[in-house]
Amino acid sequence: MYSFLESPTLRHGPDLLTFVSAKNGRPSPSIGQRLNAYFVHGTDDGAFLRHTAVVAQADDGLTPERLRSADYLRTTSLVPIFSAAFVEALAADLAADLDFHPCVVRCAGVELETFFVARTKTLLPLVDAARSAYRPLTDGSPMLVRPTFHEGLADRFLIARDEENRHLLICTPRFEALVRSHDLAVDFTPAE
Repeated sequence: MYSFLESPTLRHGPDLLTFVSAKNGRPSPSIGQRLNAYFVHGTDDGAFLRHTAVVAQADDGLTPERLRSADYLRTTSLVPIFSAAFVEALAADLAADLDFHPCVVRCAGVELETFFVARTKTLLPLVDAARSAYRPLTDGSPMLVRPTFHEGLADRFLIARDEENRHLLICTPRFEALVRSHDLAVDFTPAE
């Protein structure tokens, strides 16, 4: 059974982080689009990372202490953020599935430089379209509302995205076991 990542520290409520400009600290659609193009969709070469810092701003309800105690942070985009402890413990195991890049997290006037954004390298046909639920959009095209996954691919990855539905970041039981064996503050929600 596959699962989705959750943050035990930030699980309750809308606590999220938003990617912002490193220069002026304001969110911008172009920042989110560029990060998603590289880290999620693989349509950008990532050259911008050589001269641009990745910065995420925490919601007002968060504190630096809460962020420091989390090993996974939810964002308003599809790009996951992991702690330095997570990367140190699992980067070698996840080398086939994820690339990590430093990220500064700003919270309540404090800059936390102990986080990393992750680029998903493993893209697989994980969604079983025949067993999944869809609803029609106004233009008649289908929108996935309840995905069901092919189980037979679990031995090919630890964490991956569905190749068509890139918003779905899927974890295997082996990934969960690795996270738990290192006592990292990451929770999981079962996927169907």
